[in-house]
Amino acid sequence: MSSTIGVLLLLGLAVVAAVKLEIPKIHRLKQQSELLSAQNPSNAPLCFEHYRPRLDNIAQQYEVRYTHCNTEYAEQTALEDSKWQEPRQSLVSRGKYSCDLIADCSTIVGYVEAFECFAQVGADESKSMYAISTSATQTSFEIKNFYRQIESTKTICINNAEQAYVTDTSVTYEALNDCLSGKSPLTTKGYDSTESTTAIYWDTTQ
Repeated sequence: MSSTIGVLLLLGLAVVAAVKLEIPKIHRLKQQSELLSAQNPSNAPLCFEHYRPRLDNIAQQYEVRYTHCNTEYAEQTALEDSKWQEPRQSLVSRGKYSCDLIADCSTIVGYVEAFECFAQVGADESKSMYAISTSATQTSFEIKNFYRQIESTKTICINNAEQAYVTDTSVTYEALNDCLSGKSPLTTKGYDSTESTTAIYWDTTQ
């Protein structure tokens, strides 16, 4: 396999999970890798063999973290929805009860009695409807506030995942390019390909 083909394969495999992340710095480092690979073909095989798994692992970590952020968001949203299911049904029942009382007035044959019924029930149930409106407004505010919180937490989670991807990818490409240029000897010290330099988690304190 030629060095050019090798570096293209490397670049393709390493960014499958992060294909939507277009980072200028990383793009420049990739171009530099291609150039150094062509200029130093004898260094390319060992350098690619050493650094390709690292870049693949970083991309896979990003995919896992990104999925985790969205999964946590979906689970938190579903949990919040289930929390308000009973109060919502209670409002439905209260509203239906008031409407049924008003509808009963229509069954009264006498006009005077019917209008008196509408007047009395309407006055009584207007208080009930106001209570329903007040309760619904407060509940809606609480739900929207929670949704804003978990949306913010998801955004921070994804931003942290992207930052870790950019940082780890940049560091690895710089090491790869040093290897390709012969500036730095091949070494595994100081880097664990199974771990990122940045810890990512769903932070519910945000």
